[in-house]
Amino acid sequence: MPPSANIISLAAALAERFPAAAPLPVRHWATGWEEIDALEGGVPHNAVTELCSSPACGGFFLHQVTTSLRQKGSFAALVDGGRMFDPGSHDAAGFPRLLVTFCDTSEQSVKVTDLLLRDGNLPLVLLDLQGLSLRNIGRIPASTWHRFQRLVERSGTALVVMTPQPIVEAARVRITLRANWNLADLQRLRGELFVNIRAQAYRRGRQVQPMEEVRTRIA
Repeated sequence: MPPSANIISLAAALAERFPAAAPLPVRHWATGWEEIDALEGGVPHNAVTELCSSPACGGFFLHQVTTSLRQKGSFAALVDGGRMFDPGSHDAAGFPRLLVTFCDTSEQSVKVTDLLLRDGNLPLVLLDLQGLSLRNIGRIPASTWHRFQRLVERSGTALVVMTPQPIVEAARVRITLRANWNLADLQRLRGELFVNIRAQAYRRGRQVQPMEEVRTRIA
């Protein structure tokens, strides 16, 4: 099936699956990750947020989001740019409320994200580019992020772009996650691995609030 047909199919699936979904009447999407939510109450709606981390740390963020879907009874979309999403590592109870689209390139990922933002029917959209090479990500024009910012301002959507390093010029908030793990950590439970993940948040090029060592437990 050609890419254009896939996009058309996705548009039809959105209209069928989320006929009554609407942006949340709140200013921020609480992730359930205390240190991140402490910044402003969560990920801001009407804005682009960039999450910079390794794919492993990004997986912990996605786990918190899928858990929050069940708790909120809301909907979200994940555009997986590198086919890194592993359903077995996340809260399955949130899957009926999560639309996942697998892409192979940054170009495909941008097109799908653009469609989702223009649809304006989902309160949270996640664009995960952490599984792509920096060369592939670097082909995304800077104007793309500013266009996305204009789209979310109109729709009220919260857009989170997950990247391996800072690249999103239009991001209102940038969150970085770093962890120091070793081979022994492979035997530890997921909740225990939150220890030693360090988070730091910035707003528009200036540091907003340094965050202490993350010790959040998964609900």
